[in-house]
Amino acid sequence: MREVRVRYSGAQMMRSDFKDLLDICERITLMGTIWRDENEGFLRQIFEIKMIEGQIIDSVNDISFMDVEDVLSVREEKGHVIHTAVVRNYHGLGLIGESIETAVVVPGSCIGRSEAVVIIRGSPEGCKQMVEGIRLWREPNSISVVDSTPDDMDYFTKDLTEARITAFAAAWKMGYYQNPRGASPTDIASSIGISRVTLTGHLRSIENHLATLMAKRLNL
Repeated sequence: MREVRVRYSGAQMMRSDFKDLLDICERITLMGTIWRDENEGFLRQIFEIKMIEGQIIDSVNDISFMDVEDVLSVREEKGHVIHTAVVRNYHGLGLIGESIETAVVVPGSCIGRSEAVVIIRGSPEGCKQMVEGIRLWREPNSISVVDSTPDDMDYFTKDLTEARITAFAAAWKMGYYQNPRGASPTDIASSIGISRVTLTGHLRSIENHLATLMAKRLNL
């Protein structure tokens, strides 16, 4: 398993076709990919969208390559309104992986006014193909590569489906693991459009996996 992080500076992004989006959004962060519509040429994805103060989420629909289908939750953070939304993403950068089956862009990837980071995980060859496609769009500021050991690969991939990763990412970002908890399972489930039972099942699977790994490392 390989992880590649492709980074662009904020200045690079403001000179790109993302400028109009970044004129209204401070940052958008990928929380999960629901599905790809190959006929219509878009990805249906869940994004956390941090608006610039004074801007509204409806303005995102004025961007040629984005269409907000549904707003799942809204919160405020240091004067910025943050929406969790289901979005149709028509941008060519998101469609680069259409024919690549052994690598994916994972949650945590973000585009912002300060920088953009595309996180890719998969086989070495799949990651290489994905990076080559991204470089055709624009030469990045930096590319970093981490190869996982077999144990690390099991740690990150065993039973960790895209749905479970999305559930965990939402729970973490909304403060579920803080003490006291920053959000209830019901609120988290609502933010990503799943039931409370499904959310708790995903989190329980991840927690059980981590417990099993810890027991193995301690020879229990």
